[in-house]
Amino acid sequence: MAKAIWSVAPRARASETRERLLDAAAMLFYEHGFHAIGLDAILEEVGVTKTTFYNHFASKDELIVAVLLDRDERDMQAVREEMARRGGSARDRILLVFDVLDDWFNDPDFKGCLFINASAQFPNPNDPVHQAATKHTQSLHAMLVELADEARAQDPALLAKKLCMLIAAAITLRQVACDPAAAHTAREMAVALLDRSLGGG
Repeated sequence: MAKAIWSVAPRARASETRERLLDAAAMLFYEHGFHAIGLDAILEEVGVTKTTFYNHFASKDELIVAVLLDRDERDMQAVREEMARRGGSARDRILLVFDVLDDWFNDPDFKGCLFINASAQFPNPNDPVHQAATKHTQSLHAMLVELADEARAQDPALLAKKLCMLIAAAITLRQVACDPAAAHTAREMAVALLDRSLGGG
């Protein structure tokens, strides 16, 4: 079974040491938390020395920032590729985000959102880790603004913000309440929101 689009899965091929460090760190951080995993565990997983690590990253925190930015880029690219593959109207592509969520929520390896986990474990908004985690929300909002504008929403930014709130609520409901239907419920609410904002078309 293919991994869900937003699952924290390694690259199909990670030949470069930096990529292997990013992939291993992402998996370990997702599984155990950012503070519970030390640098030694990551190096052991990848099979490299500290000298090699410091050739790529100045610190563990710098690695965490790089992991979050890498995951943001890969996740957004993956969902855009899925939109291109399936096609459809801008409205259809907005709703596709909730289908992607549903697949992810039902992945047996689902352990919440890496970005929400990071922002919770690094709560200072001035912390580079917190800022890197926030970038994912900004990326998602920007994509939804584009789609809302294409769909001729009267206020694309506001519609995108409301959709982001639905997505965040669905993730929280799935993560905290373990509700497997959270994405489906959020999708129904998104349909109603789009009907009001786009006149049903």
